[in-house]
Amino acid sequence: MKPLTDYERLVGNIEAALPAVHRFAPPTPVLRLRCLDALIDGTVFLKAECLQATGSFKIRGALNVMTPLEQQQSVNRVVAFSSGNHGIGVAYAARCLQMLASVVVPSDAPSRKVDRIRSLGADIIFYDRHTENREHIAEALCRGTGAVLVKPYDDWRTIAGQGTCGAEAHWQTRGAIDSAIVCTGGGGLIAGIGTYLKAKRGEIALYSAEPEGWDDHRLSFEQQRLVAAPASGSTWCDGLLAMAPGEVTLPINLRHNITGLSASDLAVAHAMRLIWENFGIALEPSGAIALACLMASPALFSGKRVLVTLTGGNVDSATFESALTLAGQTAQPNH
Repeated sequence: MKPLTDYERLVGNIEAALPAVHRFAPPTPVLRLRCLDALIDGTVFLKAECLQATGSFKIRGALNVMTPLEQQQSVNRVVAFSSGNHGIGVAYAARCLQMLASVVVPSDAPSRKVDRIRSLGADIIFYDRHTENREHIAEALCRGTGAVLVKPYDDWRTIAGQGTCGAEAHWQTRGAIDSAIVCTGGGGLIAGIGTYLKAKRGEIALYSAEPEGWDDHRLSFEQQRLVAAPASGSTWCDGLLAMAPGEVTLPINLRHNITGLSASDLAVAHAMRLIWENFGIALEPSGAIALACLMASPALFSGKRVLVTLTGGNVDSATFESALTLAGQTAQPNH
C-alpha cells in the first residue's frame, strides 16, 4: 500500500493534536451577534481565539510542536521568530512545559507583545525587519544552543495545531458552517482550518483575509503560484505582514479554491469597534481583519453560515483607542 502523504495525514493529525492543545489551551467560544446575522441574512459564527490565555490562536501550533519535546531529555530549549503572537505562544508553551525559550522579534514590534513575551520568561533577540533575516538569526541560535526551532506556520505540526481551531468550530456549530473567513499571514491557520472543514463538510467556501497592500495570498490564489506582497503602504495589522505565503502552506491552500479578500484599516477599525461595544473584547487589528472583510462585503455572504476567526487581542492602548476614534468619526466602507 502506498504510504499517506503529509496532506492526507493532516486531518488525522489535527484530531490527534487536540489533547496536547487542550491540556493548556481549552476550547475558545463561538460568539453570535444578531446584527451580523441580519447584515448577511444568514448566520455568523465568531470563533473567539482572542480569548486564549495568550491572546491569540498561536498557542495551538506551539503546543503541538513542543509537547513531544517534553519527553526528550536532550531538548529543553526552543527558538522562535515572530512579530509577536507566535512568540507569546511559544513562550507560554515553554513555561507550561518547563522549557527555555528565545524569541527573535522585529525591533518595531508592538510593545504590548514584546512585554508579554518577556513576562513569560523568554529571552528576546531584536532584529531589523528591513535589513536582517529572522530565520537565519533563529537558525544560528539553534545551532549554537542545541535548541529546536518552532516555526510560526511553515511546519506540518504547526499547521495541525492551528487546525484544531477548525475542529472545535466544526463540533461547536454542529457541522453547520458552509463558509469560512480566516485571518491570513503566513497561511498556517487557513491551511489547518480549510483542510479540516473541507474533509468534514465537502463543499465549503474558504476566504483568506489580509490587509490592503499586503494581500500576497489573494495574488497567489489568483495566479496559482507564489506571489510576493506589493507591501504598499502602512497598516495597523502588524501580525499579517508576511511578504509571501509559506512554502509548505501555499501548496495546501492552493488545493482548496480559496478566494482572497482584503480590508482597509478603516474597515478593521469598524470591526474592532463592533466587538468592543457588544462584548467588551479588545481585538488587535490583525485579529479583526476577517470580520472587517465580512462587514465590508456582506452581499458576498448572503444567506450563508459563515465562520469568522477573531484571531488575536494583543493590542496596545494607543492603537486600540485610535481605531475606535476613527470608527466613530468615519462611516463603514462597503464594497
